[in-house]
Amino acid sequence: MTPFPVFDATLLSHPRRRDTTVVAEFALPTGSFKDRGAAAVVADAVARGARRVSLDSSGNAGLAVAAAARRAGIDAVVRVASGIAPAKEALIAATGARVEKFDDRAAAVRACSADAGSYDASHVRNPVFRRGVATLAAAWAAKAPIPERIVLPVGNGSLLLGLWEGLGARRREGVLGRLPRLIAVQPERCAPIARPDAPGDGRTIADGCAVTAPPLASAVLAAVAESGGAVLAISEERIESAWRFAWRDGFPVEPTSALAFAALEDLPEGPATAVVATGSGLKRVPGAAS
Repeated sequence: MTPFPVFDATLLSHPRRRDTTVVAEFALPTGSFKDRGAAAVVADAVARGARRVSLDSSGNAGLAVAAAARRAGIDAVVRVASGIAPAKEALIAATGARVEKFDDRAAAVRACSADAGSYDASHVRNPVFRRGVATLAAAWAAKAPIPERIVLPVGNGSLLLGLWEGLGARRREGVLGRLPRLIAVQPERCAPIARPDAPGDGRTIADGCAVTAPPLASAVLAAVAESGGAVLAISEERIESAWRFAWRDGFPVEPTSALAFAALEDLPEGPATAVVATGSGLKRVPGAAS
């Protein structure tokens, strides 16, 4: 396997819930957990002799891959939908990557599929990306015990599936006695996994989870079921409220991360719990124009 960095895991205490740890993935180099997967796919691309990587993205993955590609000395093309958050688009462009805009995410995906000259760095299509995300489990277990419950937002599912892969590896190594329950959280307005019969229109403040037809949905459901966990859907009002409270509690996260914070209200206190704060709010601040 191509070697790539294993980033540290930043673990912080939640000030209002003694049983809860916040896994601050927003502290990684470009402000999201996607840095883990980006390091892996870019390392693999370089090992294969690729001179350019490409992917479709709502923002965080594109920025992470673009930055990793720049560090590795190769080019990056990031294809985005026209509704991308302006701050994320500007950050991607600042790395020197080429940003191509399309009417919607599906068109961006088709353009990537047709790009035979680039290494596909997609966090959905490339399993190497999830191998990088899996390093969170090793970094986490090296610092503190893995809790009984892990709450995390789910769009395409690369975080949940990568983390589950990593946790399984720790169990096989004897580091974990039992695996935690996964609590996967989606916005009500884009909940194809939580509510397949009423998935919503996809228009949500939690833009990182605005995936109307996740191709890995069955794999996500299988992992959640294996863990004994659950899939929840959260209203827009609760997402925004949790977003503001997170900032006031000292966690400057983006709305997608707020899904996990909001879900804590639906879970009883008691079992040791962790919330994975997936992305930095410095890319999108409460009250600011999006």
